[in-house]
Amino acid sequence: MLPRMKGPAMAATKLQDRYGTARQRKPLPKGFWYMLSLIAAVIGGSFVLWVQLDANDQPTARDVGFTLTSSDEVKLTFEVRKHPEDTAICAVKALNSAGAPVGWKEVAVGPYTDQNGNGISVQTVQLRVLGEATTTTVDSCWKAP
Repeated sequence: MLPRMKGPAMAATKLQDRYGTARQRKPLPKGFWYMLSLIAAVIGGSFVLWVQLDANDQPTARDVGFTLTSSDEVKLTFEVRKHPEDTAICAVKALNSAGAPVGWKEVAVGPYTDQNGNGISVQTVQLRVLGEATTTTVDSCWKAP
């Protein structure tokens, strides 16, 4: 006669008899984990390098100053840095005291080389506004297609 089991041990034995035991997995070798981390590091480094190279290729702008010429017009002076042979488009915006845009304009800056061979140029643009502007700024610049 079989010994009498009670509780969870009895249920576990019946389940093992009915369904069998699960196969034990072999652990992955250490070399696999080293190779996986190496591949992840190479992919991560390549991504960072790609982002940095792409960011260096984009034109940048710096605000120099602005003047309120009338109640519905402002004049903005800004500096654009780009490759000398590229054409850049810069979005200029005027903001009111609450920070809401009251004027917007896109300005194309064509190929230009200064006396040092750089593509740095100073631009001045008139901007019509819908309300009182307290500041103007260059929102962003990008290469023209």
